[in-house]
Amino acid sequence: MTEIKEFRRLKALAKRYARANRIAQHEALDLIAGELGFPHWTKLIAAGKKGWQIETEQMAGVEAFVKRPLPAATFQSGDPEAMNRRFAYLEQAEHGMIGDHAYRLQQVFHDVIIAGEGWSIRVPENPGAPPIVETFTDRDAECPVLNPEFLQTALSLARNRALQARAGLATDWPRRSTKPDLSGVVRHPLSHSESDVWFCLHCDGKITGAQIAENLWHCPGCGASPLDIFDTPLCSDDDGKSFLPVKTEGTADRDEPDFRIVDGRPKLDLNEEKIILLIRSALLDDATNISEKLGALQAEISVDDENGVWIALEEDLWPAGKEPVQALAVAELLGLEVELESSWSTIPFAWPGLGEIASSTSEYTQMMLDVYAQYGGSPDRKAKAS
Repeated sequence: MTEIKEFRRLKALAKRYARANRIAQHEALDLIAGELGFPHWTKLIAAGKKGWQIETEQMAGVEAFVKRPLPAATFQSGDPEAMNRRFAYLEQAEHGMIGDHAYRLQQVFHDVIIAGEGWSIRVPENPGAPPIVETFTDRDAECPVLNPEFLQTALSLARNRALQARAGLATDWPRRSTKPDLSGVVRHPLSHSESDVWFCLHCDGKITGAQIAENLWHCPGCGASPLDIFDTPLCSDDDGKSFLPVKTEGTADRDEPDFRIVDGRPKLDLNEEKIILLIRSALLDDATNISEKLGALQAEISVDDENGVWIALEEDLWPAGKEPVQALAVAELLGLEVELESSWSTIPFAWPGLGEIASSTSEYTQMMLDVYAQYGGSPDRKAKAS
């Protein structure tokens, strides 16, 4: 007879598979038995009592089967051989070709994205949300995803991988989160509260336990995530009695994708931070010695709402009367009026004149250390120690 520990292993694998695919335990046991060549679990047990033993290769095959979950309905209506070929193809689909076009398939958090040159398809974690097809060209231009046959092939790849992603998510959740009891009560996967009625924070919808479990805890109405689903109405004066039930429209993985044309051209957003960066870089271009470089780095720069830039240069680091030619040229290119000022503040190091005769920052640093040592001072390295 097959060892008891082997049966326990098979039952554990069936339990994992049942959770991943949100099916009953007995259905998972029958599917496991089918992988081993038996019509159902009872026949497998009977064979075990008569001396049948599972081989190492067979156990490895069952473990591989459990790691590649698909909904039970697919197995009930599909050809097992076809399913195995489908799995093998998916495992090699991180990079591949659809016809003459290369694609990349990846999972980002729990969304699945398949993309190629000039196009991408995102299958959201939410089973009720339509796939999002983005093209980076006009709809009339040549783009493979605009070909119906190509689109269906790419969608099939992405949706199959999404099934695996959702199965992994369901496996990590409590069993009761995806399997309502006879009263329709389910357990929230995050808060672990239990109820047969749930409320969406965004659309004030009233959702049944069966609805929310089937949709992997996304609101069937507005698509809100599990973080926004609660067992009590948060914004209601009548405990949610006036909230309308959410109507489930369509099924998971709706056929019609959402097409979006994306302008992939880079856009220049000249906000204050970027303008200051350019002006400071130009000041460094104007600097001809170490003192002036320190002055450029220490300069106070701000941008106002009236297309003006204000530059305050430390007078001990930047020579009086020296015009920052490059900074003014950059400001002119950006259409900005410049207001220059001299400022006085605590400079980072004493003897700024040393920077006027040093040829490099390393030489300036050595000269500075030597002078500090000559006067009995020592560098304060507290910041370095921290």
